[in-house]
Amino acid sequence: MHIHVLCGCHEAKFWLEPQVELARNTGIPEHKLNEIKKIVEKYADNFKEQFRQHIGKRIND
Repeated sequence: MHIHVLCGCHEAKFWLEPQVELARNTGIPEHKLNEIKKIVEKYADNFKEQFRQHIGKRIND
């Protein structure tokens, strides 16, 4: 499971499992990536739960 983060015209991809980890970065400066990673770590459980709820609704349709 992963999340994409847009920052202007740049993008980063973070894995949420098994732990939050940067998968790819297309131009976001390192200092911004550190800030973004902290936010992703803080809300990782929420992101995963929202994803499960979203997928669950699609499967049950």
